[in-house]
Amino acid sequence: MKKVQDSKILGYTTIEGKQVPIVRPEVHERIYCKNCENEVDSEEQAIGTCSDCGQDWSVHKAKDIHVKVVQIPMGSGTG
Repeated sequence: MKKVQDSKILGYTTIEGKQVPIVRPEVHERIYCKNCENEVDSEEQAIGTCSDCGQDWSVHKAKDIHVKVVQIPMGSGTG
């Protein structure tokens, strides 16, 4: 998987009287051939053919996205 977006604090908000950061999540992407599960590299993207199975990977293209979200513990409310 290739990282396509870094995590970053975008600002802060106040929740229950506490300053809490607003965080843009870290995102990873995997582009692969569904036919053979081989991850597609930049050379294969340029030629359009999977180097493992020889199929046109653009027809068998799949994309997995992994979003890493930071969990921030919050206090429990009474309402």
